[in-house]
Amino acid sequence: MTISGGGRRRRGPAPLAPAERRGLVVSVRVNPSELEWLDLARARTRMARGEYLRAAAVGRLPPVVPELNVQAWAELARVGANLNQVARSLNSGEAVEIEVVQRLLADLRVRLVGAVQ
Repeated sequence: MTISGGGRRRRGPAPLAPAERRGLVVSVRVNPSELEWLDLARARTRMARGEYLRAAAVGRLPPVVPELNVQAWAELARVGANLNQVARSLNSGEAVEIEVVQRLLADLRVRLVGAVQ
């Protein structure tokens, strides 16, 4: 971390080496339908237009995760967090009702079976 005058810490990412800095500009003209396609394609990756085009040009586009998988992951994460709380309680010696554990495991099973369909 670089400290500038006045004792303040520099925020943000570390500066790039001169050879890695992007100072050159390439301009691309597109028609409205191509722009619409570009915006739809990049929206799935949450990248800016230029960032998406640069990544596509060098073959480094991130994999696109289907929305169904994102939703399933979120549901499983909630159930997993609840099970983790139960495990933490058990590890600390607290009493946990067996019905709570059974309900959470049944919920996990339903979510896993639902994620397969």
